[in-house]
Amino acid sequence: MKNTVDIETLLKEYANKSSIRDVRRLIAHAKKISYEDVFFHGSEQFLSPEEHACFLDMLGRYGKNEPISKIINRKSFWKHDFFVNENVLDPRPETELIIEAVLRHFDPESQLSFLDLGTGSGCILLSLLYEFKKSTGIGIDISPKALEVAVRNRQVLGISGAAFLEASWNHPLDLTPASCDVIVSNPPYIKTQDLAQLDENIRKYDPPEALDGGASGLDAYLQIAQVSKKFLKKNGRIFLEVGYDQADDVARILAASGYEGIRREKDLQALDRVVCAFGGW
Repeated sequence: MKNTVDIETLLKEYANKSSIRDVRRLIAHAKKISYEDVFFHGSEQFLSPEEHACFLDMLGRYGKNEPISKIINRKSFWKHDFFVNENVLDPRPETELIIEAVLRHFDPESQLSFLDLGTGSGCILLSLLYEFKKSTGIGIDISPKALEVAVRNRQVLGISGAAFLEASWNHPLDLTPASCDVIVSNPPYIKTQDLAQLDENIRKYDPPEALDGGASGLDAYLQIAQVSKKFLKKNGRIFLEVGYDQADDVARILAASGYEGIRREKDLQALDRVVCAFGGW
């Protein structure tokens, strides 16, 4: 095989310089095969010159702290791989707490109407509709480029019950009042002054509008608490991801806006990362 490079040699060469798992993922992406194929059968396979060049290009980007998810345009969340790029926030494991919390509150056979505020890649809404197959939902985002990503993920997953709308929760939404059973959101919650201290792989490669929560980090929650009152049904529920130290503040915001039954969901580090409540009006 003239000018080919065997995968086993690449793994030996770069395993001590980079994460072996990430090297396998880059090889798999360059060769357009699965990670499992590289893991179990890498010693039997080769990269063509074009595939090798692709691998080296990606490895260079990886060496500059670009997240591997942005390099291979894929990030796992809940039960699926989602397409991601520079226009959307990478789904985080802690965001899966929203899915878990909704499943604890509702029967998957329920016919619910979901609203996802700041949908980004669509990962929250699409994961919920995968679990609640009789339900429908709308995801809104201010970024048309983010919505292109969400629509692409909807098409790949084949989830027909999701609609996506370009809109801002700061402006009147063209939605039917009191029409939503569940509102979910992972809004921007980093204090503006803290953005410069974020890890480079977040600061440089996630869209700033998905991170910047204003001077207090709470701007989005103040807005969402008011907007959601218009669209949430009586006794409907809202689920909000929060920063590791923001649960008390967000709970107070919801209480002041008339929400009741406020609860917190903890992550694996026992930190409150989701605040949920129901509309008591």
